[in-house]
Amino acid sequence: MAGHSHWAQIKHKKAKIDAQRGKLFSKLIREIIVATRLGGPNPEFNPRLRTAIEQAKKANMPLENIERAIKKGAGELGGEQFEEVIYEGYAPGGVAVMVMTTTDNRNRTTSEIRHVFTKHGGNLGSSGCVSYLFERKGYIEVPAREISEDELLEKAIEAGAEDVQPGEEIHIIYTVPEELYDVKGKLEKAGVPIEKAQITWKPVSTVQITDEETAQKVIKLLNALEDLDDVQQVIANFEIPEEILQKIA
Repeated sequence: MAGHSHWAQIKHKKAKIDAQRGKLFSKLIREIIVATRLGGPNPEFNPRLRTAIEQAKKANMPLENIERAIKKGAGELGGEQFEEVIYEGYAPGGVAVMVMTTTDNRNRTTSEIRHVFTKHGGNLGSSGCVSYLFERKGYIEVPAREISEDELLEKAIEAGAEDVQPGEEIHIIYTVPEELYDVKGKLEKAGVPIEKAQITWKPVSTVQITDEETAQKVIKLLNALEDLDDVQQVIANFEIPEEILQKIA
């Protein structure tokens, strides 16, 4: 299984736990604020905001929380001013890691991310140290239980998707970044259930992890990064054989 989709399957299971912890609301609110600031407060003309609102509603976020986040992003309310910052580094085994954050304090976020990398045997690098190993893509998650691989593949091709990667928990669709929301709209009209849609980074090549100890270290590092409040996405370029993944799961 390819690196990004592999980690995506693991993250999908973890997301259910995060939702119970209340972490999901915080991350969704930040996405709404940033999306509003970058594209305006009207979701009809701001597909990123429209998608963020959809995700918030799916998570049962109260409408007043959504409206407050939009007002913050539009500058109508005071409070934190968030910006998007990307961090790059290495996990054990030479695995490249991209960390997408929304932060109101870059110094704090940098310190927290560096601490996690160091604690778990990795290292935070400088800007550009691993980004050449990834390419920017549109990313769509579809719940595997609700549609067959064959049906999804047919509809994804018709909608203009670049690639489909099936999985046990979720199927992943990749698009050209600029066509993400267009493809998403066509899929929804075709009756495909969309669980998540966002711009992300896809590994160009992957690192094969062949021992259980390194695999555990990588997963622990990525999970620790995901647990930080400022972190929105963590992408890594690794593959773990199924037999090792079963042991560490």
